[in-house]
Amino acid sequence: MKIRFIINPAAGGADRVRRIEEAVGMVFGDDDGIFEVRSTRARGHAGELAADAVKKGYEFVFACGGDGTINETATPLVGTGTVLGIIPGGSGNGFAKALGLPEDIEAAMRLVKTGSPRPIDVGVICNRYFFSTAGCGFDAHLSKSYNSGGISTIMRGMLPYYPLALWEYIRYRPAPVTVNISNFRSTVTPFLLTAANTSRYGAGAIIAPDAIPDDGMLDLCIVPKTGFFSALSLASKLLSGRVTEFKGFESIRAEKIEIQKGAGAVHADGEPFDWSGDIEISVMRRMINVLAV
Repeated sequence: MKIRFIINPAAGGADRVRRIEEAVGMVFGDDDGIFEVRSTRARGHAGELAADAVKKGYEFVFACGGDGTINETATPLVGTGTVLGIIPGGSGNGFAKALGLPEDIEAAMRLVKTGSPRPIDVGVICNRYFFSTAGCGFDAHLSKSYNSGGISTIMRGMLPYYPLALWEYIRYRPAPVTVNISNFRSTVTPFLLTAANTSRYGAGAIIAPDAIPDDGMLDLCIVPKTGFFSALSLASKLLSGRVTEFKGFESIRAEKIEIQKGAGAVHADGEPFDWSGDIEISVMRRMINVLAV
């Protein structure tokens, strides 16, 4: 057995690496095989380590961190036989929660012995993979601000999100977009425009309660432009899993989506990037195996 654990040392506290190394000894100490713990050094390094593990024939590659680390680690595993394991360690751990995966380190590792690979879908937005959600509304705007420095360089985790979200809400100006899905075409001015493979954002808010990660479909969730007090209600409903009750919320299931919009921020699993021109979103059915309960 060959397993590589890829750790983002910035996620989960300073002793994260030590605790994972100790757990490897506890869970796999009596087993034959290679159990390797590697820490990332910079953005993109998790992907390099995962691609190297695939090349060297590792059966399992664990992403130890948040949804950004999971996205980087999982991307080289798409379409291969290598199984993705997850040890949650980020701010909200939306992907792990959506799949019902354990947050305890040893319990997550023991799935190698007690769990089984679950094939799930992979979303594609602007030629980038996503495994939970992707979008081009306020979520992308907030992700760009959070990842650009400022308060997030002082504090990581969920705490900086709340004052930052309030500040960015004041600054955000939704723009009209045209959505094309099969025979459906509509021009809207959305506050949120999110394609969901699983139910949750990385921060834990539930944007697509009915999303199923292995049905070959994405849930396109549209939340209309909203005023301040309505936005507070929206936040409450997102966090409590009742977003479908929000006035104007719309969800459309689709395999392919085209969004016509101007230049702006886009995100894939909370990782922002700038994009100009039309946005194409699609789904690849059951193209990655995730170690599950």
